[in-house]
Amino acid sequence: MTDRAEIDRLERGLLRNAHVEARLLSVDDQPGHHPDDWGLVGVRRRTIYTANALDDNTATSLAQGVEEVRVLRNRPATGLLVVDDVAVLRSGPAGAVVVRAPELVALTAAYFDALWTDAVPLGDGDRTPADGLSAVQQRIVRLAANGFKDDTIARMLGLSTRSVRRHMERLAARVGATNRLSLGVAATRLGWV
Repeated sequence: MTDRAEIDRLERGLLRNAHVEARLLSVDDQPGHHPDDWGLVGVRRRTIYTANALDDNTATSLAQGVEEVRVLRNRPATGLLVVDDVAVLRSGPAGAVVVRAPELVALTAAYFDALWTDAVPLGDGDRTPADGLSAVQQRIVRLAANGFKDDTIARMLGLSTRSVRRHMERLAARVGATNRLSLGVAATRLGWV
């Protein structure tokens, strides 16, 4: 498929008619879909964003808790959507390949699942809250532990860089850490990451 509008219609239709699970890998030039595009209640919805692909839709979906969201530091070669037994592989901003062969759909889903394992959770539903950490602090610690810089964390969470640094300072003081490395060691020991 090469018509952008046709690709968007196909993806929205797949999402609205999902029965079991929808997996979306959204890369820099290929934004995700608005939560209204997603299927019925009871459908597992997972989205992986690259750090540069986060937008207002991500904040909206996190606030509504309608999907599981994770973030990758590195940009995969292509975006993809796997809904039940159909996969759509994006080949740039203006092209896509629709896959319906069960073996290839399963392979695409397995690729998504491998990326999911490597991605950093952003939603509260991905892990039980760490003892005494707010949801924001837990997200900051997870992202910092995966190498994201303060300004990137701030942009991803809709905070100011100064606010992220204040959270990091409070966490460091709480565990007696003198630098980010010792904070990371303490966060791991305490089960925060």
